[in-house]
Amino acid sequence: MPVDLQRRLTAVLLADVVGYSRLMSEDEDGTHSRLARYLDELIDPTIKRYHGRAVRSMGDGLLVEFGSAIDAVRCALDIQRGLEGQAQEPKIQLRIGINTGDVIVDQRDIYGTSVNIAARIEGIAQPGTVFASQGIYDQTRSHSDLYFADLGAQQVKNIGYPIHVFKVSYGPVTDYIPLFRIRLRKPWIAAVVGVIVAIASVIGFLRLDRSGTVQAKSIIVLPFRNLSGSSDDEYLADAITDDLTTDLARVSHAFVIASATALTYKAKLVDARQIGVECGVRYLLEGSIRRVAGTVSINAQLIDTTTGAHVWADRFSRDSTTLPDLEEAVTDRIASSLDLQLTKEEIRHEVGTGSLAADGNPLDERLRAMALILGPPTPEKFLEARRHVQNALKLDPKFPEALALQADLLVSDYLNKWNNATIADVDAAEGLIAAALFIDSNVWMAYYARGFTNSVRGQHQASFNDFKKATQLNPAWARAYAQMGNQELFLGDPKQAVQYGFQAIQVSPKDPSIGVFNWVVGRAYFSLPVPEYGNAVKYLYQSVQVRPNLWFSQAWLIAAYWLKADKTNAQAALTQFRAAFPAYTLQWITDYYATEARYQNPTIQTAVKTMLQALQDAGLR
Repeated sequence: MPVDLQRRLTAVLLADVVGYSRLMSEDEDGTHSRLARYLDELIDPTIKRYHGRAVRSMGDGLLVEFGSAIDAVRCALDIQRGLEGQAQEPKIQLRIGINTGDVIVDQRDIYGTSVNIAARIEGIAQPGTVFASQGIYDQTRSHSDLYFADLGAQQVKNIGYPIHVFKVSYGPVTDYIPLFRIRLRKPWIAAVVGVIVAIASVIGFLRLDRSGTVQAKSIIVLPFRNLSGSSDDEYLADAITDDLTTDLARVSHAFVIASATALTYKAKLVDARQIGVECGVRYLLEGSIRRVAGTVSINAQLIDTTTGAHVWADRFSRDSTTLPDLEEAVTDRIASSLDLQLTKEEIRHEVGTGSLAADGNPLDERLRAMALILGPPTPEKFLEARRHVQNALKLDPKFPEALALQADLLVSDYLNKWNNATIADVDAAEGLIAAALFIDSNVWMAYYARGFTNSVRGQHQASFNDFKKATQLNPAWARAYAQMGNQELFLGDPKQAVQYGFQAIQVSPKDPSIGVFNWVVGRAYFSLPVPEYGNAVKYLYQSVQVRPNLWFSQAWLIAAYWLKADKTNAQAALTQFRAAFPAYTLQWITDYYATEARYQNPTIQTAVKTMLQALQDAGLR
């Protein structure tokens, strides 16, 4: 007589402890105690919060079922995120695999192929990550807080067909996950994977959007080489790189890496396929510029990073005409190659007129200034850039891009405490912005600068709107995404601040301002309703490594270390802070946050209060 089996559809989560046997052999009592604590304080409450049912615990593993795929994914990610902040070594890490499907149910357990698939996915997951099946991906891909990396079809033990696997996270998944890291159990599978890895090294990595779809029309404009015979024309090559990037970024359906990241490849011999992997782009544009008398010529090549082959190579030259006309010709050629449709709104001329001369031209002076701020920012570079913009405005007082750039330089100096800037410079910046937008309401730099002036005034919603407008007009300006994150924190939404910080990193992963991007993410993690000090330390530390001249990154890092109970590193960071910023006492920092208008809101004030107390407890006086 056939058995009447009970079945139901469910989402299955399987987790196991990485290196459990080794951990137990090294410290049996300590490992058992720590696992029990994590179960009581983190894992069980998280499962309960997401309405899961713990089916069984196997000492080093856990089987949980959920009525919802999204609950299973968020539970897994929250558990992994909770484990990231461990101070004790060796850290306990989990591999987690999730699948959805039909299971057999009895009073004690659940069984079936769906459970077996979850187990196999868990088996190939990397430590500290969450891997999911195609079914989980299909049911959760529309949730905007989730990001996926497509790992392709995987052949796993005792399953007669390939399983399509995705890595899922709360932040952008831009890392390339080599297939050779997967644990293989049969020699013939290892051989097949070896071939796939070899192919992957040629094809490279195509950028994925939030839904996991390849962005095939992604591109980076590499720094143009200066062949003019004069080192003084280096600025022109950099400025053309930036302008072409901005123009392409305005084109619908194109994803363009920021010029600040592109400039990190300047004067380096790097294979196109390597750049495709590092930046996650399908195409790159490279070339050279030459200026002779009144003529500027560009030689350009569009290259497919998956093969290293040239899509086209062409020469563009303009006699006695404006540089924007030349840049438009190049942009139009690229867009046509990628089957992108340009509109008049997407390719715009600067208002500055006249042919591009070696000197005495407002456009030339603006380009010199722009080239200076694209690299790592310093007070000296900003002062020099201001000099060039002032020259441009003397030649053409109604040059909107120059007016906007001067405003940005003034307010940036004020915020960085550079070049003896005062609040009067912010007042002057506001006047310059108004003048620029009166002449041309689509100057993206004007909105970017106004975002800062509004932030200084404590007008955070207006500031956010301005930074957002800047990204709409120039989607490749990663620094505006980071500032949107800053404003979200001031508006009371640190979770969203984290996402905008990640977006800035994605658009410009090698940006000279990457330290600021990491600072935005780190402080946002610090300010969450349930602070994540482990993640705060991770990103604040990266910020300090890149930009050690920012006092606030170091101060918040000290506090994050202390609150993470890592007193050794907190003390080391405090020693470094005292040496670098001897005048920045606890009272000075307290007064700074008490008087700055942009910090007068409940969310950031709560975080500031916590930070100041941690600094005091760590020993800052």
